[in-house]
Amino acid sequence: MVPENPVFVLALGLCSTLAATTKVENAFYMSLIVGITTIVTSVICSFLRSVIPHRFRLISYILIIVTTVITAEQLLKIIYPEIAKELGAYVGLVVTNCIVMGRMEAYASSHSTTESFCDALGVSLGYSMVLMSISTIREILGKGTIWNLNVMPDDYICCKVFSSPPGAFIVFALFLFVINWLRSFGRKN
Repeated sequence: MVPENPVFVLALGLCSTLAATTKVENAFYMSLIVGITTIVTSVICSFLRSVIPHRFRLISYILIIVTTVITAEQLLKIIYPEIAKELGAYVGLVVTNCIVMGRMEAYASSHSTTESFCDALGVSLGYSMVLMSISTIREILGKGTIWNLNVMPDDYICCKVFSSPPGAFIVFALFLFVINWLRSFGRKN
């Protein structure tokens, strides 16, 4: 998952990756929304690939994505209004997530529905892995909690920078450093 993860390799989907990772709970729901959107849109695109004219494919993909995201956003507001409020505009920005559009254009538009489902599922799991990893580190260091449960000793002094936007960049940069170091180490052997 890591060697071909679109977030780490191509730096795609960074807006939601960095914005929604202040808490594990937020990252979980953002992962779920992006995952559902990626899977549903890829399956629909694959199913309709022979009837969508090539010159209208991008606008068709955007319409499919928008419909899926709006549906997911409305369901989130109904089922978990507090999470919807906390994620705010970032849920709507899933429409512009390059991972979703990229999978439709690069894979779903030329593969079977089953293959597109499996591809979208794999990409979604990789994206979720990144969000959950970054949010776990940020929430532990920034608040001393995981999913709002205390995991650090009572005398732990929270490092508030990890709860702020720069904390997201710091953790993401550390992940990139470790992944690139491991890749270069692997190439030498």
